[in-house]
Amino acid sequence: MLKKLFNNKIFIFLFTFIVRAIFCYLYGYLTIAGYFIVPDIGLGPIFALMFGPAGALGHSLAMFFFELSIGGDLISSLTDFLITIFISIIAYKLWYTKFNRKSVSPPKFDSTKNILKFITIMFIISIGYWSLVNIALKAYPPLSYLYPLTTEINVFSYFLDMFNFGIIFGLLLISLFNILKIPLQTPKNVTNRLDIKFDYFIGMFILLVVYTIMILVTSFNNTLVNTIVLLIALITAALFILNKLDTNIESKWTNYSTIEQIILIFLAILVIVTYANFDTLTLLIQHLTERWVTDINFVYMIAIAYGSALVLIFLIFHILHIEKILINPIYDLISGLDAYKKNKEVEENTELSKRFKIYSKRDDEISKLVKSFVKMLKSIENYISEIKKTTIEKERIETEFDVANNIRTSMLKTDFNEFSKDRPFEISAFMNPAKEVGGDFYDYFDIDDEHIGFVIGDVSGKGIPATLFMVKTMYLIRNHGKSHDNLKEFYENINDLSCQRNEENLFVTSWFGKLNIKTGKLNFVNSGHEKPLIKEKNKNFEYLDTNPNFVLGAMDGMTYEDQELILNPGDSIFLYTNGITTANNNYEGFFGRDRLKETINKYENENPNEILEKIKNEVYEHCNNENQFDDMAMLIIRYNGCENSGK
Repeated sequence: MLKKLFNNKIFIFLFTFIVRAIFCYLYGYLTIAGYFIVPDIGLGPIFALMFGPAGALGHSLAMFFFELSIGGDLISSLTDFLITIFISIIAYKLWYTKFNRKSVSPPKFDSTKNILKFITIMFIISIGYWSLVNIALKAYPPLSYLYPLTTEINVFSYFLDMFNFGIIFGLLLISLFNILKIPLQTPKNVTNRLDIKFDYFIGMFILLVVYTIMILVTSFNNTLVNTIVLLIALITAALFILNKLDTNIESKWTNYSTIEQIILIFLAILVIVTYANFDTLTLLIQHLTERWVTDINFVYMIAIAYGSALVLIFLIFHILHIEKILINPIYDLISGLDAYKKNKEVEENTELSKRFKIYSKRDDEISKLVKSFVKMLKSIENYISEIKKTTIEKERIETEFDVANNIRTSMLKTDFNEFSKDRPFEISAFMNPAKEVGGDFYDYFDIDDEHIGFVIGDVSGKGIPATLFMVKTMYLIRNHGKSHDNLKEFYENINDLSCQRNEENLFVTSWFGKLNIKTGKLNFVNSGHEKPLIKEKNKNFEYLDTNPNFVLGAMDGMTYEDQELILNPGDSIFLYTNGITTANNNYEGFFGRDRLKETINKYENENPNEILEKIKNEVYEHCNNENQFDDMAMLIIRYNGCENSGK
């Protein structure tokens, strides 16, 4: 709510107008503190620093109307209005002027630099205010109704009021708004044609101060000259306000920091201690100045100035100490992290490395923090190095898998309809590569005019070795299958050849069938593979219960059994790899042999292509379409018999 309100310039104007009006009543109309102590003078620059020109305008207009209400003439009130608003906005402009800095943040008291900057600005505008008031009193004597202290020494109290209470209100109000996390108003990037060099304004300011000192020392009192000088000073102030601000400045507001809290707690303690001894300080000042100061209120004013100076001196030394032991190490740690953002090692920054070594030698919490930080950076470096190695290895493996998958895909046939066209059978197959490429395969080919061969297999292992072993096995089966009538000798020969040069110790489970397409006689060999599903005409699919032989390629000299069955017209045989039955769902487990048989029987009357498509969809649905770590392969043949063929 407060953030929205103080982001509205109308609300800011009303807020500053009302606050200044209250102060005018308390310290003007009621003259609670006499003429020497006028705290509301210091509000203008602070409102400008916090709220920009809108705050300065609200403050100055409230004072203008109040002065008219208590009998001030229009010229006096207008002159005071112009002096006050110009001095206030100059403070705002000075804060956001770049002065060879990279960036400017809104007013905060979180570092020695910012506090010294604030004090310097308040000192400059207090001198400027004192000079303008002096010259205005000489140029237009009726202004003394609003500024009753007209002697040279008494006029100096206006400087003290501006400086003392500007510091006090600034530390209090700016810190309060930062604590409440209410962003202060910052200048917008407004295009401004006026671009006068800053040196010109410095020269004019020096001339103004010199002229003020001259008229005080020499008692020079020419109304016309004073009026001209006052007008020139006000015009110069207006030009400075309208002059081009550094539009490339990033006015960035940050949250109230822990460091700022430490500083302000110390400040609060100092203020309490200092002003608890205010009476003692006042007596000391009165004793020292009794020869030339007679008004006790002026003594109070000087005492406040000395008290403020003592507080600021102790505060600056405290901040310097805090920066040395706490702030600088923390910012160096941040710099170290920033170096990592830019892909640089901390060791590359020689200055930063030296500081870390110094901090590490200390025997305090910062030393432990720095040591932990350096240790963390080394751990990150080692971790990044390991990630790079892992990434390279992963990319190599992925490339290997891509190559392996391309090789295997190019080996697998897909001309099902062309192969079975005008022949007494239908055939279809499917293969889905897993996330990690294995060696599942299928194949079919003509042996002679009356026989076809078909096979499905699963190579152990993954990647290129498994793919090459698959290619080798397919080559041996296809080429030797055409020259052997006896499947027993055929498989024993393939096994011995597969064992040769098998440095990876891979093996293959396979199921090979040799079908006489005229008679339906099927000879087959099972080398450690899954049991096929057989469907007889007008019956459901059932598992073929035969004992498998030993796998191929694991041990030479093994014997294999040639088995036989008869396919009648309408019979089908379905082959698959274990990637189908082991397809996994974290909630329901494996797809399993029972679910496979149940699924294929639901679609037994469909054509072979449709049957495989339905099974594939059910398996994918079971796995929630997640990638599996084993290949899936299926092959189905439906024997229609010669009487149903085109021949």
